Amino acid sequence: MFALLTRRRHADLSREHAASRITAYVYGTIVALAAVIPLGRENAESGLSFAIVLGASLTTYVAHVIAESAGLRARSDERLGRAELWGELRDSLPVLTSGLIPAAILGLAWLGDIPGLWAQLVAEGYIVVRLAITGFVIERIRGRRPSFRTFLAGMLLAAIGLVVSVLKVVVGGH
Repeated sequence: MFALLTRRRHADLSREHAASRITAYVYGTIVALAAVIPLGRENAESGLSFAIVLGASLTTYVAHVIAESAGLRARSDERLGRAELWGELRDSLPVLTSGLIPAAILGLAWLGDIPGLWAQLVAEGYIVVRLAITGFVIERIRGRRPSFRTFLAGMLLAAIGLVVSVLKVVVGGH
């Protein structure tokens, strides 16, 4: 099934699908960061962090597919076919993959392979770096060379993502 979802090659990717994937990439990464931030060492070592981050990524993926499908339906007078649905599943995958590596890192703490605090810090660091490289991903899709400005834009996006995630945790009461 994963091969069916990821089969489209970069060269065959329309700008609209690429933009949809970037949206999913940024959204999923911010959600993963917001899921990881309030969790502590104890949560990592008990396995709760693994379950929360994986669950947040999976449920956000499903919600994103539904929302994007509704938006696609609103832009079209036709019913969504199987190809459109597969396209939405594929284009939304970055929402899911945003949390898989952090969940795996936190899972290592649960298994006792690494201390919970280290797992927490590495998972958070990975997510912030993922946000920071977004500009490079966009430039690659555009077929352009990244610049210093691309780097600065990525750092700004990472900072904004971090602020949004912290605000989500503070407002959410976690």
